[in-house]
Amino acid sequence: MQVMTHPIEASVQVMAPPQTVYAIWANVPQWPQWDPDTRMAFLDGPLAPGAKGRLTPRKGFSVAMVVTDAVDNERFTVECPVLGNVMRFEHLLYPAHGGVQVIHRVSFHGSLAWLLRRTVGRDVRHGLPQTLVRLKAHAESRVGRAVTSAACVDQN
Repeated sequence: MQVMTHPIEASVQVMAPPQTVYAIWANVPQWPQWDPDTRMAFLDGPLAPGAKGRLTPRKGFSVAMVVTDAVDNERFTVECPVLGNVMRFEHLLYPAHGGVQVIHRVSFHGSLAWLLRRTVGRDVRHGLPQTLVRLKAHAESRVGRAVTSAACVDQN
């Protein structure tokens, strides 16, 4: 049986169409522009299931990543193997009130999932809201709207 931890999740309302946010997500080498926890990221192809690459966080070590799910303008998921376990990063878009609700969710899977959530998860929980605030500003600047609120809801 594979052990999974309770996911760490944060969300933000972005006053931009889903296509704008998804285009930002799909430009993987530019993730460090809006994700302060990412030093470098790349894929061997487009943001599509089966694409492989690497993710280097600002803290910690570089890890392989594989896209396990992607639907244009709706969602994508990448998984990174860590110490024989898996970190899963889900990115979801839901149209809402003239913009889009953006949700980032991180979960840990495997025999050491509990330990990864207590260690790596601490930085993830702290960083997700800031990442979403910066993603919001980046997306809204692309559509020429002023960033209204830096509020980000951490749902854990």
